[in-house]
Amino acid sequence: MPKELKRMMAEELRRDLEGSPNLLVIGLNPMDAAATFDLRSKLRAKGARLRVIHNRTSGHALDEARRPLADLFERATGLTLVPGDEPDMGSVAKTLVEVARKKQIEIRGGFVEGQVLDKSGVELLARSPDKKTLRAMMCGALLGPARGIAGALNAVTAGLARCLNARIEKMPAEAPAPAAPPETKPEGTA
Repeated sequence: MPKELKRMMAEELRRDLEGSPNLLVIGLNPMDAAATFDLRSKLRAKGARLRVIHNRTSGHALDEARRPLADLFERATGLTLVPGDEPDMGSVAKTLVEVARKKQIEIRGGFVEGQVLDKSGVELLARSPDKKTLRAMMCGALLGPARGIAGALNAVTAGLARCLNARIEKMPAEAPAPAAPPETKPEGTA
């Protein structure tokens, strides 16, 4: 490829990487067109974008924050696929791990929310719950003690109400109050 074209491709990739906080690097094993289309469709459904780039071009495009990823690109053979710009990379990692089990791709690592991940880090990300589930778990953990206190306070007042009601039921019924005498009008008023 001419040098100018490589520089333009590296610059375009650099712009894409600056706008994307997340990046997963995978090596492409021989795949037919249907398998590649299937992989692209699965990732697109998760909101990720799949890019095929040359290894040297990717090495030139990495900024200083992602410089540790250059090793992942340099060890790659052939082409490398880069999905990214997905807020929930856990679902993307799950999809990639599923495809990797079929030996169609090789997971190399990634850069997710400021952390450089190796292959085992990406697999751990795939096994962990997504952000929504984690938030729900945290809310449940935070609200659990409050729910317990509210239940205990409710039990105290409910117990008091039951005791008062039982006491009222045990008391003998009162006789009806005598009827009030009819009012009489004082004499001298008209």
